[in-house]
Amino acid sequence: MDRFLNVRWPRIGAAISVVTLLTGIVASGTGLAQTPVAPIIRATPFAGAPSPGAPGIGDPYYPLLGNGGYDVAHYTIDLDLDIEAGSILDATTTIDAIATQDLSAFNLDFRGPQIDGITVDGMPAAWTREGGELTITPAEPLYAGEPFQAIVHYHGTPEVDEEDRFERGWWTTRGSIFGDGEPAGSIFAVGEPAGSDVWYPVNGHPLDKATYTLVITVPEPYDVVANGLLQSVARATGAGDNPSTATFTWENQEPTASYLVMFHAAELDVTFDEGPGGITFIEAFPPDLPDQEMMLFDRVPEMVAVFEELFGPYPFASLGNTVFEDTSFNAALETQGMIGYDRSAVNERTIAHEVAHQWFGNSVSLTRWQDIWLNEGFARYAEVLWAEAAHGPNAGEAALQRQIASFATASRTSSGDGVLIGDPGADHLFTEVPYAGGAVMLHELRERLGDETFFRLLQEWAARYRYSTATTADFIALAEEMSGEELDAFFTDWLYTPWTPDRVADHFPLKGTPTP
Repeated sequence: MDRFLNVRWPRIGAAISVVTLLTGIVASGTGLAQTPVAPIIRATPFAGAPSPGAPGIGDPYYPLLGNGGYDVAHYTIDLDLDIEAGSILDATTTIDAIATQDLSAFNLDFRGPQIDGITVDGMPAAWTREGGELTITPAEPLYAGEPFQAIVHYHGTPEVDEEDRFERGWWTTRGSIFGDGEPAGSIFAVGEPAGSDVWYPVNGHPLDKATYTLVITVPEPYDVVANGLLQSVARATGAGDNPSTATFTWENQEPTASYLVMFHAAELDVTFDEGPGGITFIEAFPPDLPDQEMMLFDRVPEMVAVFEELFGPYPFASLGNTVFEDTSFNAALETQGMIGYDRSAVNERTIAHEVAHQWFGNSVSLTRWQDIWLNEGFARYAEVLWAEAAHGPNAGEAALQRQIASFATASRTSSGDGVLIGDPGADHLFTEVPYAGGAVMLHELRERLGDETFFRLLQEWAARYRYSTATTADFIALAEEMSGEELDAFFTDWLYTPWTPDRVADHFPLKGTPTP
């Protein structure tokens, strides 16, 4: 993600450690802010003794993101949208999963609207909701290693916290489809680290990637773009007061973290072009997007070519870019294969950042949110690499100096304790600490290893963990393997030793770091 003005203050409570016997928690709002209550004792599952799956997947920063006891293979999300009302007329999410323990019940993350019914393997299931947790009790236990299918029917308008622009997840704009000079209405779905759970029930953590089919019906003349490739468009002529509709089916066959799933329903000009290696390039822009902004996206194929040389083959079947109506989102998000931009976020630097995320963050995803520098530090350093490749060494050096200056500013804390790139804390997850700090650390690693070894490391990282998840420890081990060097001291110094303004200034004495 890249953010307008590079500022984010997430509405998330203090992190709570996850232990084997989970502390009881009461979800509020998004299901991410927690209040400790009396302990809930959950026995370690035993074969033949079904028990509830854990209400969280085990992330130290966000204990209630994701759920335990099963792995999802595929989601089919069928939405019928009323765009002018910003609502879901009817929805069905089908979840194909495999139980990883004997389950008497399991959870999904869901802050969405009214549930109309749930079945598991074709039989009605009981369910309860508390905060962001949907607990489903199937009619019969589910056994480890066996596939099962849960189907959730729902409808209504997702309730969103309009002050939390990153976890909001569901965005609407108002307008008219009758050509009265106002922009048409639209709906788009983006959010990080959560947000998808406001519009479909999900195991909402990157540890449980899945493939997706999105089937979205909208009234004419709206279009829909989403992750993956467009498989079909079915049109139906309305009768009486019912409008004519179009149903768009998008297939995404590459494993995807839930926060990277998106759709954009609006009046759009959509184009498809085939690029090198069979990549489908997609552009989906509002008709009134200025030419100078559209022209920025002409460089996307060149960005892919540069990054393929540095990082290895592009990992997905498609690469799309879509621009939303201007909203308070004020950001861009690297949603997999179909990147979404608020109009305020459209610039060359941000486009390069989000394209690089397709390798780092999307194909190779983080195992825990603490390691966000593996996403954002890599994407920020890709900005430096792109500036150098596209505009020359001076532009690359200027881009690096921006990262150093941003990191120096981020190192100033009210307590004076400094910041940790490798463990920034939930309240600083999307600040310049892991973004600029991660980029500067990667440049220092490049200086230490040399270009040949450094870029072989990046290519092996992208290849070895393709479509999977990894941790900082995995990166350190691979860096040592590829270089033949002992690097623990280097990474401890950079990632887990506090950075203060004085320490940054000492490390970069001639870099023009800003003074307080």
